[in-house]
Amino acid sequence: MIVIPAIDLRGGRAVRLLQGDPDVETAYSADPVEVAVRFQEEGARRLHVVDLDAALGEGDNRERVEAICRAVQVPVQVGGGIRSQEDIDAILSRGAKRVILGTAAAGDPSFVRAAIEEHAEAIVVAIDVRGGHVMVRGWQEAGPALDEAIPMLDDAGSPRYLVTSIARDGTLKGPDMTLYEHVLELTDTPVIASGGVRDADDVWALRDLGCEATVAGKSLYEKTLRLAQVIRG
Repeated sequence: MIVIPAIDLRGGRAVRLLQGDPDVETAYSADPVEVAVRFQEEGARRLHVVDLDAALGEGDNRERVEAICRAVQVPVQVGGGIRSQEDIDAILSRGAKRVILGTAAAGDPSFVRAAIEEHAEAIVVAIDVRGGHVMVRGWQEAGPALDEAIPMLDDAGSPRYLVTSIARDGTLKGPDMTLYEHVLELTDTPVIASGGVRDADDVWALRDLGCEATVAGKSLYEKTLRLAQVIRG
């Protein structure tokens, strides 16, 4: 089980939103590169970086993304506003090892198929769920129903999913185990869980359920979870 620390970028800072709400922001550091290096030193085997400005259509933090990728030796997966082949190429050229497709993937499986044909395992498909639907455009708009989206994306060849429970994101209330159990029933594709993780017990519960990895953000910043507790196993 791999715990992947999250670094969400907004205005060049490392921040966390509550349930994806851009109006409820907590800033944790003005230097996200330092945060990335610290997570690596604590034992992280991969980092998860999201460009919130790009996701929300408010600019981008690509220079910060590149600085993070250059500052660490562990692989970095990057998401946020990646909606074309050119965007994928640009992020990979800045040092990312994986690219996370969200809005574009939910609305256009042919785009996912083309991206996978070109980049294979470097592609992660984000499934951000609220009320049984996949949310798009920075989690601000409802897309297809979850039960329709996963088979469609499986057919497109998705190599892995990043599934986020928006209602749990940033709450420290524990993961939505019912959601992940349902997703794992719908697909044999590896699943990375995100949203609500509070402590090591949550990590082990997701592992036992069958998730490949989990993304942790607020729990690491607030120190209810420490990487040293979960870098084994």
